[in-house]
Amino acid sequence: MGLVYDDFGNRQRLAVLSERGVRVWGPDRVYVGEDVRLERICTGAALMNATITGSSTFIGAEAQIGVSGLARVHDAQIGSNSLLGAGSYENCVLLTGAKARGFAELRPGTVLEEESEVGHNVGLKNTVFTAGVAAGSLINFCDVLLTGGSSRNDHSEVGSGAVHFNFDPRGDKFGSLMGDATGCLLQSRRIFIGGNSGVVAPVHLAFGAVVAAGSIVRKDVAENQLSSGDAPGQSGDYDLDRYFDLSRKFYTTAKLVGNLHALRAWYQKVRLPFSESGDKPLYIAADGEFDRHIRHRVKELAKVIAKLEKSLSKPSKNSQDKLLYQQHRRLLENNDRIQSFLVREDYAEVPVSFVAEYEQLRNSRSHIDSVRSLPPEASQVAADWVREIADRPCLEMRALFALPD
Repeated sequence: MGLVYDDFGNRQRLAVLSERGVRVWGPDRVYVGEDVRLERICTGAALMNATITGSSTFIGAEAQIGVSGLARVHDAQIGSNSLLGAGSYENCVLLTGAKARGFAELRPGTVLEEESEVGHNVGLKNTVFTAGVAAGSLINFCDVLLTGGSSRNDHSEVGSGAVHFNFDPRGDKFGSLMGDATGCLLQSRRIFIGGNSGVVAPVHLAFGAVVAAGSIVRKDVAENQLSSGDAPGQSGDYDLDRYFDLSRKFYTTAKLVGNLHALRAWYQKVRLPFSESGDKPLYIAADGEFDRHIRHRVKELAKVIAKLEKSLSKPSKNSQDKLLYQQHRRLLENNDRIQSFLVREDYAEVPVSFVAEYEQLRNSRSHIDSVRSLPPEASQVAADWVREIADRPCLEMRALFALPD
């Protein structure tokens, strides 16, 4: 059912918001749907050019909505001091000070942490940028977790015109991991993805990786390495129904899922218990978006596995087909197991020594400042805990494929 315009009711709702200290630019510029819970639009927020709907929508104090044109906000959670330009923002989360400058499309599964920023004409879905990450304009990044850097002056960056290619010719859909969940501790080397470049999923770019502008990356990039892409592939026969070695794609997916689980644990056991009341809705929503992305990845792998029976029916062409047959048969037989260990929330308790240090800092600092102020020993303990959670799905996938350590 589409939006039903209610001018009289809208004027009443805007009057209530204005009385509560929300800066409203008027009924000719702002529409607030009857399903919106007005108490979730905080005093000091500025509604400039906006259509706001959805019962779970939250807009924090001093957030600016519709700075550069009409912003459509639906069931999105927008933190304090955030800025939304023109665009569409649905089931996404922007934490304190995040910015989407204009004509963006932020779709479900998207989380922009504190001080992260995107330019103009940016499309994101099932994508997480941790604190301080910046992206330019004309960017399409779907199905990505990007971390890295230590501050807004030392951050991972995506150049204008960059694309993450998440679909392949078979219609299969994969995600990529850039950095890892330990980036939440703001102690990692930053990642740089040059403008007009492309990343073909699934790959892992380690901390310190640099992707040269104008290149296409199809393989993992190791820590502190420069990639200018690989050589063009050779032409030849291509059968859309035939699958080859799937170990790298499945293992990289498990690595991405594991790091999303680690971020969920970080939010559930660190951020939420010590959050201010105004941040709780944002953290709860972000946790939900991580879960949404995890389940999307699992669903997409299940689609691939469902196609393997047809692939197995193809006549053998070379000596390696026997090994591929065994691998694909193993995936078919373990489909339920794969889905189970990928979605399982198996989070170890956060180390007491880290919690003590963090809690003491958190009494007088923001979350970001607290993390930046952690002693090296406490930061390392937390990183080990995050890494342990992230590694679990990888270990199970590695065992399934009998991959070497």
